[in-house]
Amino acid sequence: MFDKERWVLKKMNSLFLKKSLFTKAIITLLVMTSTAVLGTSFCEKASASTSVCGLTREYAFFKTKNYLITICVGEASFQMIKLFHDGTGYQRIPVQKEGNKFRGSDDKHNYILDSRQLLIGTDGKPPVIERVIQRKNF
Repeated sequence: MFDKERWVLKKMNSLFLKKSLFTKAIITLLVMTSTAVLGTSFCEKASASTSVCGLTREYAFFKTKNYLITICVGEASFQMIKLFHDGTGYQRIPVQKEGNKFRGSDDKHNYILDSRQLLIGTDGKPPVIERVIQRKNF
């Protein structure tokens, strides 16, 4: 009977070890999957929050000689984010979409942007016109 008990114990240990390894494998797989899913979700939110639009959606992007311009979807209208190429001069201007143009103004200037040019007008001065050299719609 001693040999039979030893054999039963070996079998039980073997089954326990197999179940233990199987359980560890399942847990590892679940942890890796959830980490990948959560990591992807976090990366998407992080990249969205580093956009000039914040957590709102980008509608279009334009590049001129001096400016990088992003059109963001706002709550009531579109927002034009205007930056110099080096990232300075951040300015947020509410704009309205009129056909294929965006029109808006701040305290000092009027802006008209379309797929070909950016026009910056100031009362009493000739407008600044910059040709669009790159554009992208989202």
